Amino acid sequence: MPAPFLVDHVVYHADVRKSAATRPLIRLPVGSYTALKSMSKESGRPMSDLAADAIERFARDRFWDEVGHAYTAMTPSQRREYRRETATWDGTLADGLKDEDWEEERRAGASAKTAPRGRVVDRRRSRPRA
Repeated sequence: MPAPFLVDHVVYHADVRKSAATRPLIRLPVGSYTALKSMSKESGRPMSDLAADAIERFARDRFWDEVGHAYTAMTPSQRREYRRETATWDGTLADGLKDEDWEEERRAGASAKTAPRGRVVDRRRSRPRA
């Protein structure tokens, strides 16, 4: 068996076969890895969950930045038309239906995100290449 080697804090073996169930790995600068590891220890959440949350937040921020730029780029007549359309849709809020309580679904989703997971890289389960 070839000797393992270290790349950005992850041990790889030269004879490891990548399976369909393997998650992709990314390289991080040492400072980012250290910060992520520290946040993981402080919060008790896996580093992969923290990275996923950061990516989601970044994507959401980019989306709202693009919305802001698009709104800023509108002409006055386009803004009036946009306001007219949103006023029409706002009228649907007074449909007389009782507001729904989604708190239970939100809690179920949050607990599913924090459920313990298996290790991404586990040397004991590595299979030799064919």
